[in-house]
Amino acid sequence: MDHSLSPNSSSDNNGSDTIEQPQYRRHLGRRRNRQIDSDFGTIQMSSSSSFGNRSTDNVSLQQPPRRIAPGTTADTTTNIPETNVLAPGGWAVNDGTEILAAHRRPLARRRILNWVLHFIKVVVLSIIVILLLVAVGVPVSDNGMPAHAGKYDSMEFDWQLDPRSYLKPMNPNFTQYNVLLDAHLHTTYSDGVLSPKQALEFALANGYNAAIVTDHQTVDGALAARAYAEEHLQGRMTVIPGMEYTCCRIHMNLIGINESVPVHPPSPSDAELKAVIDKVHGMGGLVIVNHIPWSNTTVLPWDAPRLPNHPTREQLLDWGVDGFEVVNQNTVDLRSYQFVQEHSSRLVGLTGSDMHYPGSSYAWTTINAKSTSAKDILDEIRARRTSFLLDASGTRPVQDPPYSQSYFRYAPWGLLGDYFHGYADRSRGMYSFQGTFCQEEVLDIHNTMIGWFFLWLIVSIVVLEILYWFFRWLILLLVRLARRRR
Repeated sequence: MDHSLSPNSSSDNNGSDTIEQPQYRRHLGRRRNRQIDSDFGTIQMSSSSSFGNRSTDNVSLQQPPRRIAPGTTADTTTNIPETNVLAPGGWAVNDGTEILAAHRRPLARRRILNWVLHFIKVVVLSIIVILLLVAVGVPVSDNGMPAHAGKYDSMEFDWQLDPRSYLKPMNPNFTQYNVLLDAHLHTTYSDGVLSPKQALEFALANGYNAAIVTDHQTVDGALAARAYAEEHLQGRMTVIPGMEYTCCRIHMNLIGINESVPVHPPSPSDAELKAVIDKVHGMGGLVIVNHIPWSNTTVLPWDAPRLPNHPTREQLLDWGVDGFEVVNQNTVDLRSYQFVQEHSSRLVGLTGSDMHYPGSSYAWTTINAKSTSAKDILDEIRARRTSFLLDASGTRPVQDPPYSQSYFRYAPWGLLGDYFHGYADRSRGMYSFQGTFCQEEVLDIHNTMIGWFFLWLIVSIVVLEILYWFFRWLILLLVRLARRRR
């Protein structure tokens, strides 16, 4: 339906309607040559450029009318006079203000829908990125870093300690000794970080002049250490070869042997363990039972010993072992020490640093041998004439290795893997050093923790979105203000 614009309109020479600027500036403003379509009608406008007075070649209003009560008149207080005209049936035509408002409503709905879709897209992309980080970080964390955190191969130990200058033997009558022995240490031939050369230099720096190298399941590290000592440390360091027999029931040092002893299945029977002891004796070696407190420590979630079904001291004595490790690292095994004293005619007590990483030393086995040769030292051990020095606080200095650049390169992935490991407890138990573990694997996934993670992720995304739109609005406002000042 077309209506003339009256009385505040006039015709120019071309017959077009001229609209006074002050009344229509709010509705038309700078919207020239523009068509607004909506479900409520169509406004078509075209205007010429005139500062004080703008004209329209054609103004047409097409919209569903608004019904008013019969006998009343239409509202004429709008910016476009006389556009609310009573139509047949009691309907009236609305003005341009309500048309624009009606057009903005679906536009607002579209904006809300677009923002929701954008938010969903951001959440999905964030989850995809997190899954990619898990897929890369967890394997790096599980399999170990490509390089050690420290460059142990470049470490040097340039100090010299003398424990006999401030420590006394546990046996006060054992005052004469010429050997300070470390009866248990590891090298890179098993799970140690120091080479045989470095392991011996570290022992020298901490006051030892004899060492029994006992890598897991092999004597190769001990033989390499002995070769180095004979060539470079003659008279300063004596090396006795050995290996640590490692299974899920017991750890034993087999010392004074020159070849590796085959290791039985992860959980050998009593008869198989006794057969190992007999075999070592047949090779001229000795069998020392290691760190019983560590082996019998209760571990979770199984609530069982670290090494299940560990033989008792009485069983081991019956099977023919030669002694017990009475000090391991900084742990004194008082029960084993007393057991050795009770059976001093059959058992010997030794101490071991169990060195895998360079750190403090706590105990030194003291021996008074005819010479510092391996044979004479072993003879004194067989004769069970030993004591030990103990420093419960440990020695100083303790040296940290320099960091490896390759560690920094891959550490972010490994640390991410460690972080994501926190959302589940994967307990595999004690490694048997035979490719298996001593306990059944237990996987406990923390579902509540994972739920909170995603909740906080969504909250973080919402906060970031709010901050983004706030600063975007603020920047645009400042730009507008700057333009107005110009």
